[in-house]
Amino acid sequence: MPTMRSVPLGREPGDAEIASFADLINRPLLIVGNGPSSAMPPYHRIPADAVVFRMNWFFLESNYHFGDRVDAYFSAIPNEKLEKLLQEEMRAGRYDVKRILSPMRHAANRDGDKYGLEPMPGVEELDSWSIPARHPRLARAFMSRPGLPTTGMQALAFGLGVGFREVYLAGVDMYESKDSRYGYTVTQAAESALKDKDLTPGYESAHGLDSDLAFLRSCLTEFPDATIRSVSQSDTLHLFVPPADDVTDRPHLTPEAVPTLAASKDTVDLQLPEVGEDASVVVPEVGGPLWKEIDGRKCAYVTVVSGSYHHGARALANSLREHSDVPLIALVTPDADRAALAASGIRTIQVPGIRNPMNAGGNKIQARFAMTYTKLHAFRLDFFDRLVYLDSDTIVKGGLDDLFDGDDFAAVPDAGLDLPDGTVFNSGVFAVNPSHAMFEKMMSQLGHTTSYDGGDQGFLNEFFSDWRKLPLEYNTTKRIYSHHPQVFNEEDVKVLHYVGRKPWEPTSRGERYDQLDYAWLDHLADWEKNELVRELRHAAAGGKPPEAGSSSPFRQAQEANRTNRANDAVQTIEAVMAQREPTSAELRELAKAYRRLGRHDDCARVLKQAYAIDPRRSVMRDVMLAQARSIKKKLA
Repeated sequence: MPTMRSVPLGREPGDAEIASFADLINRPLLIVGNGPSSAMPPYHRIPADAVVFRMNWFFLESNYHFGDRVDAYFSAIPNEKLEKLLQEEMRAGRYDVKRILSPMRHAANRDGDKYGLEPMPGVEELDSWSIPARHPRLARAFMSRPGLPTTGMQALAFGLGVGFREVYLAGVDMYESKDSRYGYTVTQAAESALKDKDLTPGYESAHGLDSDLAFLRSCLTEFPDATIRSVSQSDTLHLFVPPADDVTDRPHLTPEAVPTLAASKDTVDLQLPEVGEDASVVVPEVGGPLWKEIDGRKCAYVTVVSGSYHHGARALANSLREHSDVPLIALVTPDADRAALAASGIRTIQVPGIRNPMNAGGNKIQARFAMTYTKLHAFRLDFFDRLVYLDSDTIVKGGLDDLFDGDDFAAVPDAGLDLPDGTVFNSGVFAVNPSHAMFEKMMSQLGHTTSYDGGDQGFLNEFFSDWRKLPLEYNTTKRIYSHHPQVFNEEDVKVLHYVGRKPWEPTSRGERYDQLDYAWLDHLADWEKNELVRELRHAAAGGKPPEAGSSSPFRQAQEANRTNRANDAVQTIEAVMAQREPTSAELRELAKAYRRLGRHDDCARVLKQAYAIDPRRSVMRDVMLAQARSIKKKLA
């Protein structure tokens, strides 16, 4: 059988598709693209009874941002890994997919590329291109590449063509983000099946903004009676599709309406059977509620985790459990160790990093401030009524649940080597009623709001000119704890904040804060301490321990990779290699930069060097992936 679908000569294209959705078109339609705003959408702007369209690699999300029901799934090109992983998600019951829409037949019904798949009973297979084919204005856009609309636009045309007239677009961000292409982290299992163009932010050569906008305008012209609203984050999209208003005339999307909404899910981070053994890494779902109701309000503690900060989050979570049963939610960036957090029972939500806008136009900021703006994601979590934010380098020493009282923004005056300054607050601990509208306002002000310290703290102090002062004990930095102990009673401290060098980082002997760092270790379980020791030993492999300071070559390269400056990362580590033997960690960071530049042979070469220093299976796995990408590129 051919790959592409065909329609019997006695039937019009699209008849079966229209019939399949006939009973649904009187409900709202929610089309979910895979852009960054597909994570943690504004639920209060989405009707609870919306029909849900998903697409492509959506199942890589770490949380059910729109629930586990998929009324229609869209994909337009054959991809073995994609089709296999989707079928595994469906067979495992992680998603309830009602229909699969594609211009291709299902792999089980194709010649030559069945991939060993079998038909999925109970899942209706339909032709996603049959509906645009009924409308010449739309059909002409499907006749060539470049010029083909992206999958989100194809799904919009289909939904309008079968009869939906109230449509909401989420995650359709027109690839505007310079920091992240997707609202999820691309796992290595998926990455091995993708090309470099599929991983980097921005449009690829086969698509383009002009084509998408032309197609969008054609849809608006073809269906003038439709109401289309955006819950995406695209200034360009909003020139043609207005943002949605809050839903006030009927129920909006809530966990009560969709029980799995925002809940974490178990995800497969790696599948490489060619290794010769089971090399799958599964990040398990962490059960339990996302919040606790206090006086009728949904309340939660929130932190942000990136890089090695999972060690801090573990100590924070363990210390918090001694004083509260309100859940802790960790917002995790792509470089965070979600498996480690899950092992410690910490609920996670993936978020894309928010780059510090102060680090542009020739401005130089401290490396530690490069991605601190990521904590602004906390303000969009309006499925909570109130939250308390805690930096992941804090530990809890006393009860904090009283911070869930009130409706204002509350924080602690900043204090460190100097005594407290009542004019500014420290952003490491605060209480707030989150609001998606507040988050959007923050995003609109990022580029032109100064920050006195070059980081999120300065920005937030500008944003919140009116704030309630909390007692010093709610955010006692280790500096004031050590330098001004007479200012407070140690027994009254509720939160101890490890600003500066972190207690899980290498340090010189005899540091002023050694005793405080040792006290921090008491909040790790024995097995968590063992993992920290192993990680420090691996980091020190290669003879010279890595520098812990933010100015070390490793940190510089890591930050360059994190902010999509692969060339800078290469220059940093290659300069190190001209002076001394690099560490395994530095070589792996160099390999990451080579991969992003498409230099897969170089990537494999330096990973082999890293494996010689630090012979871990994970490094050899990366070698194999690099070699596979190199072969794929040469055959392309």
